[in-house]
Amino acid sequence: MSTTSIATFLDRVRRLVFRHEARRASLWAIAWLGALAIVLPVVGRSLDSRVLAVALLGTGALAALIVVGWAIVIGVVAPRRRLASDADVARWVGKADALPRDKPLASDLLSSVELHDGAARAARPGAPSAALVAALIDTTESQLATVEPEALVPAALLRRPRRWAIAGAIANIALVAVAPHVVADGWRRLVMPPPAPFDGAQVSTVPLVGDLDATLHFPAYSKRGQLDLPSSSGDLRGLPGTTVQLKGRVLVPAQEVEIVFDPESALSAQPAIPCKLDGDQLVGELTIAKGTHYRFAVTSPTGARSIEATPRAIDAEPDQAPVVQLIAPGDPLDVSNLRRVELAYTIEDDFGLSSAELVWEAGKDHGRKPISLDATARAQGKLLWDIAEVQVPSGGEVRYWIEAKDNDTVNGPNVGRSRELHLRVISPRERHEETLARQRELAEKVIRHLGVRLTGPGDDAVARDDDNRLLRDIVVELGSLAAAFDKDPHASDTLRKSLAAMRDRLDHAATAEVKLVPKGKTALKGAYTNVDAHLVGELEDDTIALVDWLDREQLEGLLDLSDEIAAHQKRLKDLLADYGRTKDPRVLDEIQREMRALDKAYADLERHQRAMPEDVLDQYVNQQALQPKQGCIDEVRKLVDAGKLAEAQAKLEQCRAQHQRAADDLEGSLAALRGDKFSDEQKKLDEVMNELSDVAKDQDDIAAEANRVFETYAEKADEVARGNKREAQKRIGPLVDKLRKRIHDVNEAGLTPFAKEEMDVVERRLADVEHMVGDGDLAEALAMAQQAKQSLDTIGGELEAAMADDPKSKWAEATQDALDGVGRSTPVAKELIDELQSLAPRPDQILSQDDQRALDKLRRRQQGNKDRAKKLGDKANQLGADLPGDASAELGKKLGGAMEQMGNADERMKERDPSGAREATRAAADALAKARDRARAAARQAQEGAINDEPVRIPGADDYKAPQEFREQALEGMKKKGPSDFQQMNERYLEELTK
Repeated sequence: MSTTSIATFLDRVRRLVFRHEARRASLWAIAWLGALAIVLPVVGRSLDSRVLAVALLGTGALAALIVVGWAIVIGVVAPRRRLASDADVARWVGKADALPRDKPLASDLLSSVELHDGAARAARPGAPSAALVAALIDTTESQLATVEPEALVPAALLRRPRRWAIAGAIANIALVAVAPHVVADGWRRLVMPPPAPFDGAQVSTVPLVGDLDATLHFPAYSKRGQLDLPSSSGDLRGLPGTTVQLKGRVLVPAQEVEIVFDPESALSAQPAIPCKLDGDQLVGELTIAKGTHYRFAVTSPTGARSIEATPRAIDAEPDQAPVVQLIAPGDPLDVSNLRRVELAYTIEDDFGLSSAELVWEAGKDHGRKPISLDATARAQGKLLWDIAEVQVPSGGEVRYWIEAKDNDTVNGPNVGRSRELHLRVISPRERHEETLARQRELAEKVIRHLGVRLTGPGDDAVARDDDNRLLRDIVVELGSLAAAFDKDPHASDTLRKSLAAMRDRLDHAATAEVKLVPKGKTALKGAYTNVDAHLVGELEDDTIALVDWLDREQLEGLLDLSDEIAAHQKRLKDLLADYGRTKDPRVLDEIQREMRALDKAYADLERHQRAMPEDVLDQYVNQQALQPKQGCIDEVRKLVDAGKLAEAQAKLEQCRAQHQRAADDLEGSLAALRGDKFSDEQKKLDEVMNELSDVAKDQDDIAAEANRVFETYAEKADEVARGNKREAQKRIGPLVDKLRKRIHDVNEAGLTPFAKEEMDVVERRLADVEHMVGDGDLAEALAMAQQAKQSLDTIGGELEAAMADDPKSKWAEATQDALDGVGRSTPVAKELIDELQSLAPRPDQILSQDDQRALDKLRRRQQGNKDRAKKLGDKANQLGADLPGDASAELGKKLGGAMEQMGNADERMKERDPSGAREATRAAADALAKARDRARAAARQAQEGAINDEPVRIPGADDYKAPQEFREQALEGMKKKGPSDFQQMNERYLEELTK
C-alpha cells in the first residue's frame, strides 16, 4: 500500500469536516434569521415614527449581516485555517470519538504523516531508517482500511441547530398563516415611507369654514332634547350614537367640501364624509362614535385641495355604568333555613335603567331574582329575599350582590354591581342532631369502657392507668357535650343537668381511683375491688341514661318537626283565605313559599323517622303516625295551581286533620316513653295537663254560652236599629275616616314589628265596622270597634315597653312620636265606640229577664273557672323543675294571660255587655288552648318562636332615604365616612344586636 492512501484518507476527512461545519453554521444562521423575521414586522407595526422605523430596519439589516458573517467565519474560514495541513487533520482524526481505541492508530497516523514529510524534505543526521518509516506507513495504511471517514464526523452535532432552524421556519409560516396582515403591515411600515398627510392636500393655517352652527341629536335612550350650538367653534361633546348636523359658510372658493377625521392609526382611520354645498353654504352630518379630531378639506374649482391645519375636537361623553348600593341586616348574616331577608337598595344611572337583579352564588348553585324597576334613572326600595330559593346546606355560605343594567342601546348596556355581601344558612335543629350524634358516639364509648371494666384490670398498675386515662377522656367529652347542649335551643335543662351530674360522678370516681394507691407504692391485693364495683354500676346507669335520652330526644325531634308542619299548614290556611279575599299575586307567592317550606319539613320528617331506633318505633310509636302525609299537600298544590281555591281549602282542612291525628299519636308515644323511662316527671305532667284540659273545656262552654247570649242580643238589636241604618252611616262614616287618618299619621318608623301587625288588625277592624254598619248590624260593628281599640291599647303598651327598655336609643324620638300618634288615635276610637253604643239600644233594654239571669249565672261560672286557673298556675309554679322541659314556666305565663281575659269577661258581664263578654271569653279560651299547646311543646324542649316566619329585617329600613346627590356621595365614598343615613342604619343594627 502506498503513502498516497494516507493522503487520500486525510483529504476525504478534510472535505467532510468542511461540509459539516458549513452546514451547522448555516442552520444556526437560518434559526437566527427566522427569529429576526418575526421580531422586525411585529415591532415595526407598532411604530408611528418613520425615524424609528428606519432605525429598526437598519438594526435588523445589521443584525442579519452579522449573522451571515458569523456563519461564513465559523462555517468556512475557521475550519480551513484549523485543518490547513495533513498533520492538523491527522491530529483532528486522532481525537475523533469514532476512532477504534484498541489499536494505536491515532499516534501511528500522526507519526506516519510527520515522518513522511521529514523524509521528503531531506535526510538529516539521526533520521529514522527509511525502511522503518515505510514499514510504519504500511502498517498505518492497513489500519486505515477499516476506518470510514464519514464515521469520524459526528452527525449528532447537527441535530440541535436543525431543530432550531425548523422551529424558526415553522414560526414564520404560522405567523403568516394566522396574521398575514400583521406581517404585511409591519414590513410595509418598515420598508415603505408613510403616505403624505391628508393625501397630499395643502395645509391651510387659516380656517376654511366659518359661521359654524352645530345641532346635536342625542340617542333616544338618553331622553335628551335637541341641543343647538350657534356660532360654534366646531368642538363637539356628546354620547356615542349622537348625530351632529353642521352648517357653515365656506370661506374660500370651493367645488367640494369633506369632513376628514384624524386617524389614530392607519388601521382605524374613518372615511371622509362629503358635505352638501349650496353656493358658499355647506351642510354636513356625522355621528359621534369615539373621541377624535376632524377638519374641513376643500377642493377648489381648479382641483387644488387644501385642508385646515387646526383640528376641531370630538369628545365622546362616556355613559357611566349604574351605581348600585345594597344594604343588608349584617355582613356576614346568619339566617335559619327558609327565612326571608329584607334588603334595601339604591340604584342610580346618568340616563336610565333597564333591569336589575339580585344575584347569588353558593358553591355550584347560583341564581338571579329580578327587581322591578320603572323607566327612571333612579330606583330605591326594599326587597324580600326568600332563602328557600337558595340550594345550600346548613352551615353553607352564600355570596350575593345586585347587578343593574342601564338602557344604552348604542354600545350595549353598561353593568353596575354593588358590593358583595355574605350570609350563612344555619339550622338549629340540624346542629341539635349533630350534637345527638356525638352523644350516640359517647354512649358507644361508655359501653366499650364498661366492657373493659367488667373484665377488670385487676392489680396491674399499667393497665389500670390506661383504663383511668380512657375514663378521663369520657369525662372530658361529657363536659364538651354538655357545653354544646348549653347553646342548643332544642335541648332541655333536664338533659343538661343530667349530663353535668354524670360528668361530676365519673370525675369523682376517676379521682378516687387514682388516689386509692399513693404514687410509687404497690397496691395491696384486692384494693380496687370496691372502686371497680362502684364504677361498673355507675357506667351501667350512665349508659342506660344516655341511650334513654337519645331515644327521647329523637322522638321529641319528630314532634318538633310535626309542630313545624302544623304551623306551616295553619299559615297556609290563612294565606289561602287571604288570597280568596284579595286575589293579590303577592299572597299567591307566599302560598307557593309555604308549599316549599312544607316540602322541606316533610323531607326532614321522613329522614328523621329513618334514623329512629327500631326498638323505640316498635315499642312506643304507632306506625300509623309515621305514614308519609306529603301526598295530601301535593293535592292541595295541584288544586291551587288549577285555580280551584275552595277545593284547595277543603283539602287542606283534611290534611290538617290527618296531621293532627298523627301528631296526637306521636304525643301519646312520647308520653308512653317518658312514663316508662322518666315516670315521675311524666306522671306530674299528666296530672297538670288533665286539670288544664278540664279548665279549658269549661272555658269553651262559657264562651259558647256567651256567644249564644250575644247572638240573641244582636238579633234583637238589629231589628230595633234597622231604622237607624242611614243615620248610623252618616254619624259613623266620618268617625271611621277620622280614626283612619289618625292611624295613617302614626310614624311607622317608630313601630316595632309586632306593633305593625297590630296596626294592620286595626285597619281591618275599621273596614269591618264600615261593612257592618252598611248592613245595619250595629252590634257586630260595636264588637269590631272594640277589637280595634283593644289593638290600639296593645300597640301603646308595646311602644311604652320599647321606650322603657332603651330610653336613650337614637330611635327613641321616633318611637315616642309613634306612641303620641297612637295616643291621639285612642280617643277617636273611644268616641267611635261611644257613638255605636248610643246608636245601638242598650243591652238591658233588649235582653230578656232569662237572658240577664243567664248572663249573671255565666259570670259566676267565669269567676269559678278563673279561680281554678289560678290554682293550676300556682301548682305548676310549685312543681317547677319536676315538670319536663320549660313546661312550668310556659304554663305560668299562658295561664296568666288567660286569667286576665277571664277578669275582663267578668267585667263585661257585670256591665251587661254581651259583645265584650263574647270577645273576652273567646280570648280566654284561646289563651288556655295556647297554654295547653305550649306546655306540651315546652315538655319537648320546643322554644318560643321556633317556627318564626318573620323576615330578617334591616333595623330602621323604613327610615331609609337615598341621598339626594347619590352619585357624588358614591364617588366620594372612599374619602368620607359614609352617607349619614346609611351610617345611622348600621349603628341602629349594631345596637339591636347588642341588646
